[in-house]
Amino acid sequence: MNESTVLVLHRKSADEPRVKEAVKKAKKMGCEFRVLVPFNKAEKGRVVAEAIANGANRIIAGGGDGTINGVANALVGNGETKPRVAMGICPLGTANDFARGCGLPAEDLAECLRIACERQPRAIDVGVLNGRAFVNVASLGFGAEITATTPIELKKALGGAAYSLMGLVRAMDLTPYPARLIVPGETTEEGSFLFAAVGNNHFAGGGFDIAPRAQIDDGLLDLTAIRLDKGVNLASIKNEFDDPMNPENSHVLYRQLAEFTIESDQKLHCNLDGEPVKKKRLRFSVLPSHLQVVF
Repeated sequence: MNESTVLVLHRKSADEPRVKEAVKKAKKMGCEFRVLVPFNKAEKGRVVAEAIANGANRIIAGGGDGTINGVANALVGNGETKPRVAMGICPLGTANDFARGCGLPAEDLAECLRIACERQPRAIDVGVLNGRAFVNVASLGFGAEITATTPIELKKALGGAAYSLMGLVRAMDLTPYPARLIVPGETTEEGSFLFAAVGNNHFAGGGFDIAPRAQIDDGLLDLTAIRLDKGVNLASIKNEFDDPMNPENSHVLYRQLAEFTIESDQKLHCNLDGEPVKKKRLRFSVLPSHLQVVF
């Protein structure tokens, strides 16, 4: 068995017929990899570390955006040195936003495994929130609450559409939160925000292009926020999304930054690559070209 490539599978995905079939098909195509299944989320880091200690130089994250985040964090660690191990992707989640942003054929798992095993990796940026790495998008406030509270059964039944459905239901309340944007060397910007997202890649919430100018290797994070300081005008918000960097925008704030902090007097819901975080102070930074990813 070739130990240089290891597929780390989300436990609940390991017994799915489509996953077993994809693994079998990929191996028939000549791909050589070992399959490991961590018992739970806490075991993921240990499993990745042991695979590397046993000679793995490529770890394939088999799961949704949360699994990809877990593997990425296991590889990045404290961010002081660049990992020598590359990360591949076998997208098995509901939305598969990171895989979608990377242009992977998420509907063809065997092909994703072939790509993860055979294609050359490329260096991507890694976002950091309060010391924790993320590779895709962190959504804050309203958007994060939607993702955190959408029932698992509804996500499975409706796929990515579940996010937009629950979003429409909750949007009826339109409950913004006060927050401050702190950028080094700039005047602190205060506002009342309904939603914010910090993108290293494009998509969140099941295919919404929440950071249209984002590039995964430009050394910047893209901040998109909807602010309601000047009232609510849904038509205006939609138009401003089409031209997000227009300085005349009154509702949509779009910035490309290497470092910034978002603060609030109340704890902010934040969804970090599918994993929930709840803090009053969210400090963002970026590790440029830090992680090798195969796509």
